[in-house]
Amino acid sequence: MAATMTAPLLEVQGLKMHFPVKEGILLRANKSNKAVDGISFEIQPGETLGLVGESGCGKSTVARLVAGLHQGDDGHIKIFGQNVARQERSNDVTAARRNLQMIFQDPYASLNPRMTVYQTLAEPLLYHGLANARNIDQQVQQLMDDVGLARSSMRKYPHEFSGGQRQRIAIGRAIATKPELIIADEPVSALDVTIQAQILDLILNLVDKHNLTMMFISHDLSVVRYISDRVTVMNKGVIIETGNTETLWKNPQQQYTKDLLAAIPIADPRSERLRSSNL
Repeated sequence: MAATMTAPLLEVQGLKMHFPVKEGILLRANKSNKAVDGISFEIQPGETLGLVGESGCGKSTVARLVAGLHQGDDGHIKIFGQNVARQERSNDVTAARRNLQMIFQDPYASLNPRMTVYQTLAEPLLYHGLANARNIDQQVQQLMDDVGLARSSMRKYPHEFSGGQRQRIAIGRAIATKPELIIADEPVSALDVTIQAQILDLILNLVDKHNLTMMFISHDLSVVRYISDRVTVMNKGVIIETGNTETLWKNPQQQYTKDLLAAIPIADPRSERLRSSNL
């Protein structure tokens, strides 16, 4: 879904997160790991931005910073112009963060094993005052329908589902509060290949249905190309290239981006052998 150029829904400016590296007998932090080193980017309403890079490049740290799970060393994070980077306890910040939800890589780890699907989906609705005793059942049933799960399984626990089904539960929880921004951090990398396409299609359908804005994080460039309007490439904590998805694929400007694209396997063995011989 192409986004129109309006005021950014999410604006990140000069974001930094350095982790101390303790060394020596006294474990002194003389060095730091610059996981995120002064990056800036923005996402327009209705746009899906793909954030890609190798493992350890800092993309998941960016996701956690934006979601408020980490507090950065410096920089600004604005949602509809409201700065939430310092985690002030105000009504405006609380409302801004309610409009942002996250889908994690491992659905089993992100779900409470002691809560049924019904409890998992009902909790955010009740906490934010979006449902009451009269309509909570109906809203949970609608969420089950939206993510393609049978209503008869509402009273089951996470361990009773497959990996793909658990991710559907996590997605249902993420959209329960009717957020405007979704952060999807490697949402299909822990799933079987046969299930990945189903979950990606589900995410795309929900993005269109609810007019969601999304930051989609992955190391798999073929997945990012399938789902994103624009792509931002990270390497060693910094952004090295950003552009329209198809433009970046056809004409990458940085050698690192070219190397990432060259590493994508080609399904046709003959074409793959030919490409490998030309490298």
